[in-house]
Amino acid sequence: PPGGAYPLGTDGDGYNVLGRLMLGGQSSIELGFAVSIATSVVGTLYGAIAGLFGGIVDAVMMRIVDTFLALPSLVFLLILVNLFTPNIWIIIALLTMLSWLGTARLVRGEVLTLRTREYVQAVRMMGGSNWRIVTRHLIPNSVGVVIVNATFTVADSILYLSALSFLGLGLAPPSVDWGGMLTNGLSFLFDGYWWLVYPPAIILIITVVAFNL
Repeated sequence: PPGGAYPLGTDGDGYNVLGRLMLGGQSSIELGFAVSIATSVVGTLYGAIAGLFGGIVDAVMMRIVDTFLALPSLVFLLILVNLFTPNIWIIIALLTMLSWLGTARLVRGEVLTLRTREYVQAVRMMGGSNWRIVTRHLIPNSVGVVIVNATFTVADSILYLSALSFLGLGLAPPSVDWGGMLTNGLSFLFDGYWWLVYPPAIILIITVVAFNL
């Protein structure tokens, strides 16, 4: 139990729970930031292009987004994880596939209003290319929306990783994350080993709430 040299006790294998929390936090937060960055880049470019061109291009690109959004995210993720051997890079790629859709819709909506502004019309009249309009004017003026969405993506990615680990489909040992710690701890909760469950649960809640705030 907690005390002395082990402030949060040890687990069934004798590992320091505090040390495991730190390692689990490193995995969780690295994954959250990686997914957030990848999602922001892909979703922002996709949404900006759809919003700028409009018409049939916008309709086709947004129907693709709507099709993927119609799929139950967690079920789709579970299917994909079962097709591949889970590791940190595979999970980052799969979460990015699911997460960029919301960013694309947000940026596309923002660009639909920005493309009618005077400075965009001025760039067109001066012979500026569509690529210049997107990268130099539309994306920089949509960055506020992107940053807010990116922080939510970090929190959502950490929760997705925890859910996968809780179901036994997360990072394989010796890697550790908070969801995996919760799964292992629940096996011993009713035997009185509360310190195997509450520390990872509390730190997971605090981290997700912090990113949302």
